[in-house]
Amino acid sequence: MRFLPLLALPALCLALLPISAADDVADRQVELKKGDKIIFFGDSLTELAGKEAPKEHVKKGYVRIVRDALKEKHKDKNIEVDWVATGGHTVPDLLKRVDKDVIAKKPTIVVIQIGCNDARRIPKDTFKKGLEELIDKLQKDKIQVVLCSLTSVGEKHDGTNKDDPKLEEFAQVARDIAKAKDVPLNDLRKAFVEYWKKNNPDNKASGFLTYDGNHFNDTGHQFVADQMLKKFK
Repeated sequence: MRFLPLLALPALCLALLPISAADDVADRQVELKKGDKIIFFGDSLTELAGKEAPKEHVKKGYVRIVRDALKEKHKDKNIEVDWVATGGHTVPDLLKRVDKDVIAKKPTIVVIQIGCNDARRIPKDTFKKGLEELIDKLQKDKIQVVLCSLTSVGEKHDGTNKDDPKLEEFAQVARDIAKAKDVPLNDLRKAFVEYWKKNNPDNKASGFLTYDGNHFNDTGHQFVADQMLKKFK
């Protein structure tokens, strides 16, 4: 009978231990430091969050909710919160503007919230390669990235919204990239689906976190802000 050398036993024991929650990118948080500047980078969902529009649906967008909450929680750290976003944009659009519109502003943290347009317009490989390149560019400038999975085009909870198959596919791409690039993941898609299952028993297409199935209403902005705030400590 063969025995392992004593020196090998600690390594073996560590290998057999379960992976802790802290090792899961979806559970990882970013510790805020004095003077941090956060930029939310995305499409119309973030653009409308910063503009707080349309006024009939949005009183307080998630950008300001996050800004106010961090200002209150970290009064001594002078945390700045800004947004860079344009309706209709996809990852290739973000790549074109990242140097001038984001990196030039010298953020320390960038939250990427993109994907609903991509899933309906561009190939999955284009999305994947572009998102990887975008993260690489930001990390090259020593910027901490937080990656979000996409949200919704329709709020039915059982996967029967027309674009759900594509949305799920692209959400999984974001999850895989977050793991491969070792960046914190804000899995908004998962959070949205769980919310609908609890709060949309009649399986309606909108009116819960969105006013049209895609763009956030006030409840949606608060919900997204809550998910964003979970990523910071």
